[in-house]
Amino acid sequence: MLQRIYERIYEYRLHSRVVKHNMPAGLTLVMTESDISTPDGIKKLRSFVLWCAELGIESLIVYIAVTMDDGLQNDTTSQIVDTLDKTDLIARMYVRDDSGARMISTVAYSEVGGVDVNCRVKLDISIGYGGKLELTDAIKDILKKVESGKTDLNDINTDMIESHLVFKHKPDLVIRAGGKSLTDFLIWQTIYSELYFTDVNFAKIRRLDFLRVIRDYQKRQRRYGR
Repeated sequence: MLQRIYERIYEYRLHSRVVKHNMPAGLTLVMTESDISTPDGIKKLRSFVLWCAELGIESLIVYIAVTMDDGLQNDTTSQIVDTLDKTDLIARMYVRDDSGARMISTVAYSEVGGVDVNCRVKLDISIGYGGKLELTDAIKDILKKVESGKTDLNDINTDMIESHLVFKHKPDLVIRAGGKSLTDFLIWQTIYSELYFTDVNFAKIRRLDFLRVIRDYQKRQRRYGR
């Protein structure tokens, strides 16, 4: 009981300090399918979005890594979509179809009581659509334009490649929940992003832990490759 009271006081003081400093405008959260497969995981995702909104974080991309086996991946993706569809989050969701072609599914989740949970946060959820696939699809799109004569090969540059990526967002901070290794998600966009690895499972992350992540980010001196 006393420890909980102490944690609440510490959380309040930490929040008071954090809000006085620069916030990451964009944030990416990386998790696995097991993190989101339980009711606790879904509740935590909803809470996480609310924490971002509370601090004025404008953009959040959630990447859910799924098993690479094609048949199992399709089943897992469908289960995740069905689960998320029962929440009151407003998001754009990205998956892939069986042919391997990029499929962007825009999903507006239901409202509860007429109030959008994350109306202040631009939320994108990518289910198994990693950075290698995204970059490959972008290059294919560009080559098709070259083949059709709409684009000249000599005109291809980094700006053109970026314009063909699904995710234009370059996050200031990438949080890897419950793991020590990165995925390939946003491999182009996160080259200058700050990285943070949590030791705890996503479902057990507290608001206090989230505030500590933001405080850690605020203490860093970003060099942007310099």
